[in-house]
Amino acid sequence: MYVAEGIRKRFGGVVALDGARLDLRPGSVHALLGENGAGKSTLVEILAGALPPDEGELRLRGRPVRFATTREAVRQGVAVVSQEPGLFPDLDVLANLYPACELRRAGLFLDRPAMARKAAPVLAELEFTRPPTTRVGELSLAERQLVAIARALLEDPAVLILDEPTSALQADAAARLLRILAALRTRQVAVVYVSHVLEEVLQLCDEVTVLRDGRNVLTGTPMAELTLEKIVHAMVGSRPSAPAAPPRGTAGGPVLRLAGVSVPGRLDQVDLSAAAGEIVGLAGIAGAGQNAVLEVVCGLAAPSAGVLTYPGGRPRPRDLRQAVKAGVAVVPSDRRRLGLMLDRPLWENIAQVNTVALGRTGWWVRARDLREQASAAARRLRIGAGDPERRAGQLSGGNQQKVVFAKWLAAAPGLVLLDDPTRGVDVGAKAEMHAIVRELAAEGRIVLLTSTDPAELAGLCDRVLVFRRGRVAAELSGDRLSESAILHTSHGADHDAD
Repeated sequence: MYVAEGIRKRFGGVVALDGARLDLRPGSVHALLGENGAGKSTLVEILAGALPPDEGELRLRGRPVRFATTREAVRQGVAVVSQEPGLFPDLDVLANLYPACELRRAGLFLDRPAMARKAAPVLAELEFTRPPTTRVGELSLAERQLVAIARALLEDPAVLILDEPTSALQADAAARLLRILAALRTRQVAVVYVSHVLEEVLQLCDEVTVLRDGRNVLTGTPMAELTLEKIVHAMVGSRPSAPAAPPRGTAGGPVLRLAGVSVPGRLDQVDLSAAAGEIVGLAGIAGAGQNAVLEVVCGLAAPSAGVLTYPGGRPRPRDLRQAVKAGVAVVPSDRRRLGLMLDRPLWENIAQVNTVALGRTGWWVRARDLREQASAAARRLRIGAGDPERRAGQLSGGNQQKVVFAKWLAAAPGLVLLDDPTRGVDVGAKAEMHAIVRELAAEGRIVLLTSTDPAELAGLCDRVLVFRRGRVAAELSGDRLSESAILHTSHGADHDAD
């Protein structure tokens, strides 16, 4: 019914898709899987009309199609619900359900009663109970996701693409979505289901396509022929595991400890310790609890139970500023939004923590000294910027992330929290940042690392704690620590290392 065949797409020197294929059938829920960077998002954008393929063909109902825009794709029956709902927060639910396609009387007057009547059965089917006059900005993230799904269903699509549809939903809302998908199957809608939650895929989908490095590993394989182990193997292949790193913890050195720490809806009785000189990884699917640990440690989230003890016996910080003063560095994954002042020069970014958060430079700040410090940091971290006056926004993604590292290293932290720090950077920059992280541990710092890349966790960490539903489900180290083991335990399967 909807076929993508021989799809190739290149971005500069990077090949995102290399002959990918996807066959969608009416009434089938088709899982599209793969690791980060496998090409899933690029293929979804091509299917939905957001990107043109460089090569290959799309056929809808047996006829070749090429969409100039996503709106054109919708008009021909291909709708998409993205992971981040693209809604207007200042408008009400009803207005968001009909963007640029409102129902009108006599072609002139907005007919909101007719719009409400048409939307009512879809909203009821999704068990969305808020009045349609509710402003979207007042809704929870889960409710906004349901509005986005309802908007897609109102187009009566022949093909519905759901990109991580339950990532923002609470458990009951996700269960509702599964029931809706069963109804879509009955209606003979072809559904593309993109998800990192493999347990969900096993429960829901009829067939599976797996991409690896832009190529098909599985193509429309019936779910009856697959197990969780087979899917994971298709996603990661048979790459050799990284050699186990020798233990780096410093005996008798400073230790970070969490004992019975709980955060309502996020963490449940978590015990964790990390010693000076150790790199401890925190893994799990989105929302499993690993990011909540970082937020508790840096003062952004307050536990409802349990005890957090900083190195040296210091108590938990009340907020982020207090955590920074206690020697905590926080390197976020969203460097452009949270890590940098993009319109300011390199030297101001690197000096930010010392001069503003910690006030270590005193009242009289000599810009020349700060520029010299920035130049020294740029040399140490091999930041390809040249001039310290260059604005951070002009740097490449990898160099921007190095600047974030540099500003925190200038504060000489004892505890370093890394939240997916190499997301979106190229292979060369990633290797350089890994070297920086190893150097931090060698200098006796405590490092906690979350990552969406299981290969990164397996290759860089001394130990990895795998979270499921707010609890530590497993601790992997030595011969048991591998990319495959992280994936298996993240999704609820027992795994014995080969």
